[in-house]
Amino acid sequence: MDLDNNNFEILTTGIAVAIILYLSKVVYGRLYASKSKVKAKTYASSEEEPVPTPDPLYITPDQVKTRDDRPWRPFRFPYHQTMSIFKLDINHWLDMDKYYYQYIKEKERVIHAYGPDNFDWLPGSEEACRELMDIVKEHMMKRYPLLFTTSDNGDHVMNELTKEELDFTEPLKEHPLVYVSKMAKEDFYVVLQDKEGVHRLMAAAVPFPGGSFGIRYKLGKTLDVIHGDVPYYEEKLKPSMERWFARMKPADLVERASWYISWDHKLLLNNIYALKKGDKVQSDVEPTEFNVRVERQTLRRLPKSRAIIFTNHPVFYSIEEMKDEPLVPSLIKKIIYEAPEGIIKYKNFEAFRDHILPYLEKLEERQVKLGLIEPSTPVKTLPTYPFAQFLKDSTPEKGWSNPKHPTNYSEKFNEEIKNAAELEVRTFERSAKVGTVGF
Repeated sequence: MDLDNNNFEILTTGIAVAIILYLSKVVYGRLYASKSKVKAKTYASSEEEPVPTPDPLYITPDQVKTRDDRPWRPFRFPYHQTMSIFKLDINHWLDMDKYYYQYIKEKERVIHAYGPDNFDWLPGSEEACRELMDIVKEHMMKRYPLLFTTSDNGDHVMNELTKEELDFTEPLKEHPLVYVSKMAKEDFYVVLQDKEGVHRLMAAAVPFPGGSFGIRYKLGKTLDVIHGDVPYYEEKLKPSMERWFARMKPADLVERASWYISWDHKLLLNNIYALKKGDKVQSDVEPTEFNVRVERQTLRRLPKSRAIIFTNHPVFYSIEEMKDEPLVPSLIKKIIYEAPEGIIKYKNFEAFRDHILPYLEKLEERQVKLGLIEPSTPVKTLPTYPFAQFLKDSTPEKGWSNPKHPTNYSEKFNEEIKNAAELEVRTFERSAKVGTVGF
């Protein structure tokens, strides 16, 4: 199949950086376990307000192997370009689930293979990257004391999941972003304000962009340049972005989730963004193979360097595993056909929506027969948005496995990664990616 470079840049903003699309409105927080909106304080009262620290979660490596984290369902209708931002509970800044090991191994592969296209930094970012490393290390040891252990106050930290000991003694043996990438499964973007007051992307470790967002030509660029292809950015979102950054304090932590649909679990380049412009999904792909890829994103400011840190963590949920959750199939169907035209093209919904329409309609009929919805039930944002209804039925200690349709796509993920190189080579040969960064 011929490939079109335009489709590979369809996520030009970068998945994690996309969080700021929605910072142009007054932000309302909602406690994730609550069904009602709660007006939350958007900004910290002062620079001196302390940054929250995580509570210890005493889960073991064996428990991680079967653990699911919070179940995201970020489906909303009407679909506007201003999605809610939620106050971030620091305990969920860097989450942990059963795919942790695969994600860390895939980071290693991507960084070895493609180097500075997914992992690089510019002069002037050193202090921020070092501070980020220290904060990530401290967070992981405090939040997961049985997963990240030390006997010398953090000079050496054993990752009990990968069985790698990380040496933090001076001088550092590797760049701080390497250490960060060996501890957390998230992508990281480091944004700094220059002398003219403009925010620029100065460092990034982004092995999981999904839509082939390379950072080689984004580093050093302003947010205006990075957001060049974002639908409705210029007219709706640009004016308030800098105002948000100017006011945000270290105690202001927020999270949100974006999503799109593909029929695989790959992290670097999903099938949906490897299609030639105008192409459709292959007819032999089973509708039950389609997944919602949720981009779970956070935003915070570091207290010393003043850097703004974006994180992104992809999580996959098959449509099949969500089939008994009231209105979810109906919401997906409505959004892929009735979202704003710019969003439909940006997420490439036209490439597959007709293919999965009969499947979604059958799931709707099934929900009516089961009494989960009525034929007249309005299709609109769920009261538990942006999470599944069963979030309230469990705890961080137990995790949040789907009670009706527990899922583990580890085997599929491993198989897809084995076969990913050919598609990547065909995709990236135009951009001459070279792996030069050690991991």
